Order: sequence, then C-alpha cells, then structure tokens
Amino acid sequence: MNGRLAEVLKERIIGLGASGCGFSDLRGMPVLPDPGLPFGVTIILALDPVVIRGIKKGPNREYHDEYERANRELTRIGEGAADFIEGQGFRALLLRPTSESFDKKTLSVPFPHKTAAISSGMGWIGKCDLLVNEEFGSAFRMCTILTDALLADGNRIQSSKCGQCRSCIDACPAGAPTGRDWKPGTHRDELVDIFACYRFARSISDKMGSKHTICGICIESCPWTRKYINSRTGDL
Repeated sequence: MNGRLAEVLKERIIGLGASGCGFSDLRGMPVLPDPGLPFGVTIILALDPVVIRGIKKGPNREYHDEYERANRELTRIGEGAADFIEGQGFRALLLRPTSESFDKKTLSVPFPHKTAAISSGMGWIGKCDLLVNEEFGSAFRMCTILTDALLADGNRIQSSKCGQCRSCIDACPAGAPTGRDWKPGTHRDELVDIFACYRFARSISDKMGSKHTICGICIESCPWTRKYINSRTGDL
C-alpha cells in the first residue's frame, strides 16, 4: 500500500476544499465500473449547517441551491484529485455526485458512492439508507474516484451505530424506513421503501420547481446531523 501517496493525496483533497476523504480496497466487488480500477477514494463535502437546520419540514430554495453548490464543488475537487493521481502515473475515474443520473425503474446507480465510503471506514448506513458520518451526520454530499493506485485501506465499518434511535423513521412523511438496522450485506430494500421515498420527494420537488429529487427531512432529523449543526452554530 502506498501510504505516502495517500497522505499527500488527502492533503491535496482537503486543500481543494473537501471536508474529508477516505480510501478503500474494492477488489472482489462485482459491481465495479472498471475492474482494472479496484481502489476507491471517497470525498465528502459538508452541507451548510444553517441551511440543513431549515429543512425540518421539507426542502426549500436554500437547500436546493446548497445541493447544487455542493455538487459543483465536489466535481471541481474530484477533478483536481483525479488529475493529481494521473500525474503520479496511475489511472483515475471520477464518479460525480449522484443527481438525476440514475435508473428510474430501479432507482439505483451501477456503483453507489456508499459502497466505497463504507469500505473506507467513513460511516455506516442509517435506518433511512443514507450514509451516516460521526462528524457530519448525513449532512454532506459525496463523490468517488476509482483508481489502480494501491492507497492505504480504511477500516471497513461492520455495524450500525444508530442503536434504538427512531428519529428518521418518525420524521419521514412517506413512511419509507422499515426500522431495520443495517449490517454488511443488508439490501437497500430491507431498510427503506425507496419508491415511497422517491414519490414523496419528487412531488415536493415538483412543487418547488426543482429539477433535483430532494427532500432532506431524514437528514435534518438525525441526531448525528443535529450534533454537527449544533457544533457549528452554537445551538444548545
């Protein structure tokens, strides 16, 4: 493993404005877009805590704009990081932040960013099927770089830290979360009715005139997210 390259790359990614990054060994996973690029770099960018605090009852224009800003910034950061990796003599494929480029029949993408993020040790899957990070809760966006550079591997998360918490379940207007705990190997459909989630989010996004399918109620309701909000805004 190239620990020195990982260290320099992380410094470069943070210097470009990212909130955090992690590295993963994805060898053996059957869903890789390119089997020749079996190592992952997960980049996260935290969302504005003031904006997230304002979506308790649903998305608003400020959240829509913050969502777009984060996607643009992550793309810029991801492109810079991929260029750096290629400059070191390795291949790099940037998977941009997921927006509307997903299969509308299955509501899925070929390679979820969460797959690499879990393997990098950056978080676990919450009861609403979102990645939860100890520092930012679920108030962040992600992108992924796949590469053939053997970077330092993270510690794969093996269990949920949600415990008995039901905050996202009780907050969801669509009743999408099933209440089950995640563990490695748990399928998305065991955790959430993704079609109910999508129908509700699409309906309120349409009313708002947003091209993005966004909601965010479960993000704001998460105690880990609220801890992040309070740490940045000084709320009690």
